[in-house]
Amino acid sequence: MSCRGGIMGKYVVLKCTSCGRESEIAWGKEFYVSSRGEEKIYGYPEPVSEEAKTRGISGFWVDKVCKSCGEVIRESRYIEDPTDEYAEAWVNFPKVDIIEECTSCHSKDILTLYEVIVGEEAKIPCSRCREGKMEIKKVVND
Repeated sequence: MSCRGGIMGKYVVLKCTSCGRESEIAWGKEFYVSSRGEEKIYGYPEPVSEEAKTRGISGFWVDKVCKSCGEVIRESRYIEDPTDEYAEAWVNFPKVDIIEECTSCHSKDILTLYEVIVGEEAKIPCSRCREGKMEIKKVVND
């Protein structure tokens, strides 16, 4: 477990009880915006590339999962000023939800990573087979 001065991202791997499909739900995964305008993983404890270091942390990915269809929805929360300092980026973590409904089925019944961790995962259908339910395979503090 890595801790950035008391700050940490987290992700959960969910696995379908029927077909075995796995989904990852992340909270607080840092990203940078490449010279081509693409969001890319920033990296920890060191930036993944010189471009990442130069461009700085642009924001955080916050995933949600739909209780109706099982789709994972990625929210990109941008900070005002990109930085290469983890603590500074986390102090400026945007706390306002952007996505309030599923982008696939338009249900408003979506869960955050923390709701999944406290036991709501049993209510998530598999988005592939529609037969099984998703269960937690592992929780990782990143």
